[in-house]
Amino acid sequence: MKVHVTEFTPHGSAVVVAIVDPRYTLAGAAEPVWRQVSAHFPARPVMLVSIEANGFRAWAPFQTGQLLALLQLETLALREIDLSLPPPEKEEALPF
Repeated sequence: MKVHVTEFTPHGSAVVVAIVDPRYTLAGAAEPVWRQVSAHFPARPVMLVSIEANGFRAWAPFQTGQLLALLQLETLALREIDLSLPPPEKEEALPF
């Protein structure tokens, strides 16, 4: 599965936003996809976001409501990652 991701920096703290199919922002289905995306960004918090008819829906193991309100997808530079491939083996510097 391929997803589009970007790094979103509200209030100076980076969060990875992954655009996923709406079913992957529902409890139960979200966690396996979240783990796959998180493996590609081990030093960053990851939030799954789906585009809905009436806006956005998000899932993450942290509060997403305020972050989702700040998210403006049209201004983000998205790139595609393939979750069927293993994450790169590079060491990413911790954000703190």
